[in-house]
Amino acid sequence: MKILQLSDPHLVASDAGLVRGCPALRHWKRALEQATLHQPDCVLITGDLCQDESWGGYRRLEVELRRQLSCPVGVLPGNHNHPFLLNCVLGRHCTTAPGEMLMDGVRILLLNSHCSGRSAGHLGKRQLDWLRERLNDPSIGAMPIVIALHHPPLLIGHPLLDTMNLVDNGPLRDLLINCRPLIGILFGHVHQHWQGFWPERPDVQLLGCPSTLIGFEHVQSCPVNRAGDPGGRLIQIDRGGALTHALLRWPAD
Repeated sequence: MKILQLSDPHLVASDAGLVRGCPALRHWKRALEQATLHQPDCVLITGDLCQDESWGGYRRLEVELRRQLSCPVGVLPGNHNHPFLLNCVLGRHCTTAPGEMLMDGVRILLLNSHCSGRSAGHLGKRQLDWLRERLNDPSIGAMPIVIALHHPPLLIGHPLLDTMNLVDNGPLRDLLINCRPLIGILFGHVHQHWQGFWPERPDVQLLGCPSTLIGFEHVQSCPVNRAGDPGGRLIQIDRGGALTHALLRWPAD
């Protein structure tokens, strides 16, 4: 199966609205063209959907999703989001976090790391309990698991972004480190390509995604030497549960 990960579009209510000097809606439309190009089985949008946290911004995102995509979509909030409005506008047509998608023999678990009034992320006890229950569901068996959330679950080596990561990454790590079906964790927030792993679990790939809006100063070199361009990631999982991925970049205009 193929997962197209897009992240951090930062839409606003105005069609012509600029975010960090970029036309957010136009960049978002360009990003969705990747679905036509790669024909994924599902699309994951890993946070910071709406910069101004407005009803109009979420409606613009929904309209473009329904116009350009025919596959299932999973969405989750970031720090630049209003989770209630996100659920109101997108909840009928997308899987929202916390939530689960079963796709062609793969389980995708979406987490909500939004923390009101803070740039850093947080997963409370209630959500961690939900995740523990889903990981231990005896009816699922050893189906491969992919986790998606907005905030990085570890330090990536960026002096600013590391102050705004998942502040309680220890409890999440403790919960996942011995989960044998886990094959990957996808996150946004960092506006750049990043990949790594926990020392105890080199088989679990931790993958940061570029933004569809604009790139940030990067920690790791961009494999395609286009760190400033909008981008995304294409994840493929074979029948044996092996995860491979490719960085996607496209021109801003």
